[in-house]
Amino acid sequence: MADGTRERIITEALRLFAEKGYAATSIGAIEQAAGLSPRSGALYTHFRSKEEVMSAAVDDAVRLAETGFALAPMLPLGDLRAELTLVARGSLVLMNNWRHLIRVMTKESDQFPAVMTDARTRLFAQSYDFLAGWLASKAPDAPGLDFEALTVLWLGALENYWLRCDLHGGPPFGMDEERFVRQWVESLLLVLGAGR
Repeated sequence: MADGTRERIITEALRLFAEKGYAATSIGAIEQAAGLSPRSGALYTHFRSKEEVMSAAVDDAVRLAETGFALAPMLPLGDLRAELTLVARGSLVLMNNWRHLIRVMTKESDQFPAVMTDARTRLFAQSYDFLAGWLASKAPDAPGLDFEALTVLWLGALENYWLRCDLHGGPPFGMDEERFVRQWVESLLLVLGAGR
């Protein structure tokens, strides 16, 4: 039960930080949203401060990402198109799961710079490193390809699509996810020399 309470506090605090702002979210509001008695101090049974709640949210997101990276060895499906589709869809799913955290990072990273630096390093830098290495392993004979630059372009495209859908009122051209992922995969296959 205690673990469930702790997770509820993290989930609800992150939602409130994203919706109302970090400074505008009181401990009492977090307690109430998590199903605890507001202003009872129950949050302090699990966390010392709001910043520690934020840090725990980053830790949870990192654990989720690390689970995804641990499954990466299963990616050799023998079909690069299918593998790239899985990478694109998996990235979008992770961003959906990190929705509130990304909103807080976008709007309020100056409130807790140490926690946000940790989040950028442990979440996003690790994602970029993973994709650059994975792409290089898929096209070892491709002459002159800069896999780090390709990662910035293609992972950046996924991030931009997600941000437009989630934070900015919808995708460009009303483009659904299926169409976007299909073109993301096909264009990357061409660059890697594996397209039609």
